[in-house]
Amino acid sequence: MAGVSELESALQMEPAAFQALYSTQKPKLEDENLIFFCQMGKRGLQATQLAQGLGYTGARNYTGAYREWLQQEG
Repeated sequence: MAGVSELESALQMEPAAFQALYSTQKPKLEDENLIFFCQMGKRGLQATQLAQGLGYTGARNYTGAYREWLQQEG
């Protein structure tokens, strides 16, 4: 996915259109773990808040961000 600016329209697409564009199933509103992250943390939080506002109750932000994950796991 291109970024936070594209996320809102993507999450409002019909499932078939989402599948065609992104080659994966669209998340369901009731999915328990829809995890967002970014390199530093700010965009991941914005994406999480946007998804929650659209009704994705299981949207979560990986607060450590990608950079921390790389340091821990990489």
